[in-house]
This record gives sequence, C-alpha cells and structure tokens, in this order.
Amino acid sequence: MAERFLPALTAPKPEAAPLHDLDSYLTLRTYIKGYSQTEDDIEVWKAVRKHKIAVGLIKQGSKVVPNLARWFNFIEQTAHPSLDIRVQSKESGKENGAAAKDEGGSYDINLPDTDQRIITRFPPEPSGYLHVGHMKAALLNDYFAHKKYPGGKMILRFDDTNPSKEKEEYQDSIVKDLELMAIKPDEVTYTSDYFDLLRDKCIELIKAGKAYADDTPQEQLRAERMDRVESKHRNADAETSLAKFKEMEKGSEEGTKWYIRAKIDMASANGRMRDPVIYRCNPTAHHRTGEKFKMYPTYDFACPIVDAHEGITHALRTTEYNDANEQYQWFLATLGLRKVHNWNFSRMDFIKTFLSKRKLTKLVDSGKVWGWDDPRMPTVRGVRRRGMTVPALQEFILKQGPSKNITLQDWASFWATNKKYIDPVAPRYTAVVADKRVQCTVSGVEGVNEEQREVHAKNAELGKKKVVFSKSVVLDQADAASFAQDEEIT
Repeated sequence: MAERFLPALTAPKPEAAPLHDLDSYLTLRTYIKGYSQTEDDIEVWKAVRKHKIAVGLIKQGSKVVPNLARWFNFIEQTAHPSLDIRVQSKESGKENGAAAKDEGGSYDINLPDTDQRIITRFPPEPSGYLHVGHMKAALLNDYFAHKKYPGGKMILRFDDTNPSKEKEEYQDSIVKDLELMAIKPDEVTYTSDYFDLLRDKCIELIKAGKAYADDTPQEQLRAERMDRVESKHRNADAETSLAKFKEMEKGSEEGTKWYIRAKIDMASANGRMRDPVIYRCNPTAHHRTGEKFKMYPTYDFACPIVDAHEGITHALRTTEYNDANEQYQWFLATLGLRKVHNWNFSRMDFIKTFLSKRKLTKLVDSGKVWGWDDPRMPTVRGVRRRGMTVPALQEFILKQGPSKNITLQDWASFWATNKKYIDPVAPRYTAVVADKRVQCTVSGVEGVNEEQREVHAKNAELGKKKVVFSKSVVLDQADAASFAQDEEIT
C-alpha cells in the first residue's frame, strides 16, 4: 500500500495534494495497511517527515490535515522511527556525517535567566476537576522546577477570582489529582490571599490615568473592542472612576452596573490590548473570604501581579495565551513590578474529545456519566481509574515537550504508552462473562487434573496460578456460537 503514496511524497517538487490524499485515506484508519503496524507505516512516515510542506501542515493539525497529523504522531510515539539526516557543521558549512535522531520533545528551549533559582506556578481555577489538558501544564511546570533545573520551586496557586463558579470541592479535588500524578508542589497559595493587594494596584492604575470605570453593555463592549471604538468613559477623570470603584466595593445596585478597564491601546492590532476589563462587581459570597469583598479581579489582571509578588521567574502556560503575553508585560511595566518571563507551549488536545469544563460538568450533572472519575471521562481521575499508571502518564506528556507546535493526540498512542508499563507486570487470567457463559463437555476426557502455571510467562516473580483440566469447559457465548457441527476445536 505504501507504493500508492511514496512516489508523490518523494517527488523532486513537493506539493500539498499528496498530503491531502493521504489525509483522506486515513480518515477511518489507524494504520496504512491492515490492523497493525507494518513497514508501510514506517516508510510513509519517513517520506512525510522529509516532505517540506508536510511539516507545516502537521503543525496545524486539526485545522488542515487532522487524520494525517493523528497518524503521524501516533506512529512517531509508538514505533519511534528514526530519520538519518546529514547535518551541516555551522563552522565549516560542510556535512559532518552525524545522524540526527528525532526523539520527541526537547527541553533545551533556551529559557532566559536559568542561572538563578527557577520558580514556576500551576494556577488552576477551582471550578472543576483536572482534565488531560491540565495534566501537561502541571507536569511541565513541575518538570522545569524540579528536574530540568534541580533546586527550583513550583507553587500550586488557586485562581479563585470568580465566586460564581468555584467550590471548595473542586479545590480539594485538584490537590488530590496532583497527588495521583505524583506532583508535589512546594507551596499552595490562593489569589484570594492577595485581594487587598490587587485592590490597591487597581486604585494605583486609576489614579495614574491607566484605568477607568465603564458601564458599557456587554454586547456593545464586545462590538466596540472588535471595531476599536473607544468608550465614552475612557477619558473620564480619576475622581469619577474612583467614585464608581467605591460603589463597586459596596456591591450596591449602582456598583453592579460598572466595571474597571485598563487604559492601554484601543487601536492595537492585538485585541487583548484594547482596554481589557480588570475588575468586576459580584456580590456573590466567596468560598474563602465570605462576603468581605463585593468585587473581584479578572485572571488577566491578577496573574502578573501575583506572579511578581510570589517571585515567579517563569510563567509557563499554553499557546492560547500568546496574545495575552503583551498585556501581561504591560501590567508589570506600568505598575513597576519585577520581571517575569513568559513561555507558551501547545495545549494537549485529543481527537473526538472535548475538554471544556462547562461541557464536562453538563455530562456529570445530566447523569450521562456516573461522576468525574468515570473511566470514559478525559479527567485525571477518569484515566487513572481506567488503568493509566503514573510513569506512563508522565512519559506520554513529557514526550510532547514544551513545543509551541499544535498537535492532535490519539488515544491509541496514549494507552499504548501505558501498555509498556503494565504488560510486564500484569498477571494473566482467563474469564468469561457470567450471564453469557456456555457449559460444554469434552468427549474422551476422564477425571480432573490440576497444574500450577505461571501467571506471566515472562515474569516468574509474579507467582503461579492453579489451572484445572477436565471434560467440563466454560465458554463465552459468542465463541460457542461460532462453532460448526462436528468442527474440531483446539
């Protein structure tokens, strides 16, 4: 089957058409040929890897060639094919004959200021259980702080700035989920511990003319930011904005109509810089601070300030925050806070899987699944209950590396990684579903014999099991139904 694709993929002039043809072919297939990996997969993988256009398309994953990207990453992670490439020396400009082996994620990403103590943070919102998307962020922050640069520190900080969605139940579950992944944060903090500090910083921005109170309706606000239209309150004096700020603090009826926006640049090409909302009035009681506060900071405002205050050196987060980095650094510079470096890595998405907390919560609340630890759920508890081991989970995620390239993962490769760990130590037993069993009698067999057999043919340390031989045999109903009259069964 490889010969169908190789000529076009290895043509002197690379074109995109053969890649789209291969993507279409792989729509309902895991392998190039049949139901298991063959040399065809390796040969086609190598051809795709060398194809100049393919690399760019695969990086875009689900947007352009989702099936090809899925297959390519699956073969890479399960077969580990090597690619011999002639490497040129930078000094001589000549081939040095060295072979470069593509082994997955590289952690030599040239993070700045690594000569100092590395301090990272994992800041989940306690509004749901951790899913596989969170696993990568948690493990990478732990890896850089404790393994890549030993002696570092990782802080688990709960971003509890939205009392309408947060529960102590979720907060406790996140701590437990990190334990299930063998992650031990050096310190646990809460954004709510800094509400007074954040309030003062907001007032500082208002007094400096860098923030203002606004009451533009939500839909109009969205449209104005999209069209780069300034709010009618943008140039209001500080005293007017501070008066509205005090009403927001009281949680009064008037205060609930207003919010605070940073005054940055409404003409910016980056939408995150067009006067983002940094404080909202919300009279809902907070699960930690009660009714002390009636207004709360947004994540985008609180994050850089608390990062700087806690001594974070590197803010590692997913590429969905790419546009937010400019805004993050603006807050640090405008408020005169210490430098924090940003590094964004691609989020981990899986085919045919949604990771939205809202959608996952709906599944639980509607009874479609029996809970957050249902083995069908893409949560930490779900995959652990299904049998995922901690070493396999760590290997799979760390193999992705901190790359910015967006890829769509296949669950088959996820569980294939786990099989490497459980296969050598899993005892072998035979079972039949009780309500579908069929009792059979084997002719020509007399008596009952028992033997001790190893529970794992390749691991004697696991012990032995008793195997009974007799004329009475229990079969699965589906197997029994497949037998033909007078067929000899072995």
